[in-house]
Amino acid sequence: MENKKIKVKNLVNGRVGITLPDLRLNVNWDRKGQTRLIDFDTLQEALYDYGTEYMFKEGMLGIDDMETKIALGLEPEGATEPQFIKVLDDDQMKRMMTVMPIFEFKKELETIPREQILNLVDYAIQNEYSDIKKCDVLKEITGIDVISAIRLNREDKEPIKGE
Repeated sequence: MENKKIKVKNLVNGRVGITLPDLRLNVNWDRKGQTRLIDFDTLQEALYDYGTEYMFKEGMLGIDDMETKIALGLEPEGATEPQFIKVLDDDQMKRMMTVMPIFEFKKELETIPREQILNLVDYAIQNEYSDIKKCDVLKEITGIDVISAIRLNREDKEPIKGE
């Protein structure tokens, strides 16, 4: 895969960056869904850095091409679906927060990296999903009270009385 450019995508709501001066690599992603191209060889070496590896394994950064993920050691040989790194899209998050039964919800959370759980919390707050049992589970795992955050967001949107 010499000289091949790999499309790396930001999978979280926030800024993410890789800065490795030894590899002359300084790449930043400013928003969710933004992609940057990185040389395969450079990315392969960058994955030896614990912080870079963490961002891929926790689902902060992602690569769509399964063949590339296998070549980089992010997925096992012969995999057709992600085995190690589970990333939730908006439809999956919506399903989790609405129709998924609580026992299945808890089971699913055990298979998701922490960064993806925090993404789910952000999604629940932004879309005002307030299933009390699910919000309690998320609060227990992350320490973030989704229902209180929704209430605070609503209060911020309300006009101040007397103006």
